[in-house]
Amino acid sequence: MRRRPLRALCLLTLTAPLLTLAGCVEVDGRGAALAPHYAQPFVSVAPVAPAPVPTGYDAKADAAGAVAAALARSRRDGRPVLVEFGASWCVDCQALAQRTTEPAVRLLLQRDYRLVTVDVGHFDRNTALAARWIDLKRSGIPALVVLNPDGSVRATTQDGSFAGARTLSSDAIAGQLVAWLYPVHPSSRS
Repeated sequence: MRRRPLRALCLLTLTAPLLTLAGCVEVDGRGAALAPHYAQPFVSVAPVAPAPVPTGYDAKADAAGAVAAALARSRRDGRPVLVEFGASWCVDCQALAQRTTEPAVRLLLQRDYRLVTVDVGHFDRNTALAARWIDLKRSGIPALVVLNPDGSVRATTQDGSFAGARTLSSDAIAGQLVAWLYPVHPSSRS
């Protein structure tokens, strides 16, 4: 008969410190469990109105005006502007557009960026706008430019890393979007 209470005491003695460390149970000075309390949730942040996520290229759109309007909104809410240069005929541009409909990518774009798609036609449309930030002949399309709210360049795909977008997974795209949000500075590397 003594075995059961001893087992329960041993179990409580072994698990109480673990539960205490996990923040689930408080113990008094004798090691006896007090009333349980629950971990507090993360601090809430102000809700963010989702930004639109275009998935096509409008040949008739005022691309410069759209970028300027996105930058104006960006100055108010701090989200960077992601400018995507591409064309409807481009298979990789269409693959990237398809990836933006997948939940992980779409959520990042809606919450953390202001996306503007710019049609470059057959490299005969909006090329002067693109030339402000990126060399389309070198980068290929789709070409992406991330602008800070002040209009300065945060990142580009000048290396052509998105020109083969059909080979990129939605996880790879989401990972790159997060990396652009939180760049690692050389001085912070160990």
